[in-house]
Amino acid sequence: MKNTLANKITSCLSILLVMVYLCELMSSFEGIKKIFLEISLVALLVTIFVIINLLLSILLLTKKIKVKRVLIIFQILIIIVTIWALYEIYSFEEIIIDSQIVS
Repeated sequence: MKNTLANKITSCLSILLVMVYLCELMSSFEGIKKIFLEISLVALLVTIFVIINLLLSILLLTKKIKVKRVLIIFQILIIIVTIWALYEIYSFEEIIIDSQIVS
């Protein structure tokens, strides 16, 4: 592919989103042990795809695999899913004000 800048930006954005997603996932479940006991199937599938995207991004940035259009499209789709998952995490956080839960 000729546009390597777009590939690098996509890969770097993927890595950044994966780090934010995994940090939020860890803080939501308060540790790794609770994640495996209480995670839903959808969240587990999203997490697996996000980790695959992380590995793919690292391999693309280190030039271990060649850039293909299908890989970039896959990365963009996973970026969209990751942003959706982060939106869901942040939109359902509850705020406690004067012993009342405000959503």
